[in-house]
Formats: sequence, structure tokens, C-alpha cells
Amino acid sequence: ERIGNRPTLEICGMWGGFIGEGFKTVIPSKAHAKISCRLVPNQDPARIGRLVTEYIQQLCPPTVTVEVVARGKGVYAFVAPFDSPEVQAAAEAYESVFGVAPVYQRSGGGIPVVSLFSGVLGLPVILMGFGLPDDNLHAPNEKMHLPNFYKGIATSIAFMEALVG
Repeated sequence: ERIGNRPTLEICGMWGGFIGEGFKTVIPSKAHAKISCRLVPNQDPARIGRLVTEYIQQLCPPTVTVEVVARGKGVYAFVAPFDSPEVQAAAEAYESVFGVAPVYQRSGGGIPVVSLFSGVLGLPVILMGFGLPDDNLHAPNEKMHLPNFYKGIATSIAFMEALVG
């Protein structure tokens, strides 16, 4: 639940002062931070952006100047109900190919097009993964276990067949 169903505010990176080789004993005149927020259903991205900006501004003393720069507009969160026909079709497809029932896991990844697709199509979007924990997803040395690649193709076919009945 904590990795996918709760809103977050993450500090992605911070820097300031002298960041080159060696060191300098100076008081930095500037500091920077990159943050992001993971939203959950019923949170308005524009409202959350305003609230975060206002909160950051309230934290700063009068002697500090703060500038919040939004990168993008944010997107609404999407969650597919586990009991939806589409999720059930995916579960049947996984079990038919892998031989075991899937374990449901919410993932708090940020794929903006998912909520757009769901809104335009009026259907839940089902993201189906076939990787292993050591596949190093999104890392420079990302890989995929070849048998899972082929089982993923078979599972996708079984899923589409289950959807059409």
C-alpha cells in the first residue's frame, strides 16, 4: 500500500555552494532542490502544485528569496480496481501462461499517458510486467530474462483473447 496508494513528495536532488573538486570554506549564496510529487486518485495536480509552492514559500524566512519553477503540469493519478473485468482477464492470462496466480502489486510509477488513455477510452489501463527483481529496470545495465520475454508475449495474447471472450 505504501509504495503505490499514498501520495508522496520526493526530494530528487539538492545542490548548492561550491560543488567542484576539492573544497572551499564559503557560505553558499544559492541552494537548489528538485522535487516531485506522486499523486493518488482525487488529487488535482494544479491544486497540489499550488499547495506545495505555497508551503515552500511559507517556510522561508524574510531574508531568503525562493523561486519555485514548475516543470510540466502534472497528471491525474489512475488506479485500476483489482476486481475490474480487465484486471481479472490479465490475472487469468498470467495464470494460464506462468502456471501460478499473480500477486497484485500497486506500483507508484509515473506514466502520464496512463490517465490520459483511461480518460479518453473510458477503460482501465492495465500495465503488465514480466521482469524479474534483478533485471535492473531503467538502469544502465537493464536486462530481461529471455524466457520471461517469450512468456510475456504469450501472456499478452492470452490477455487480449480473454478480453474479447
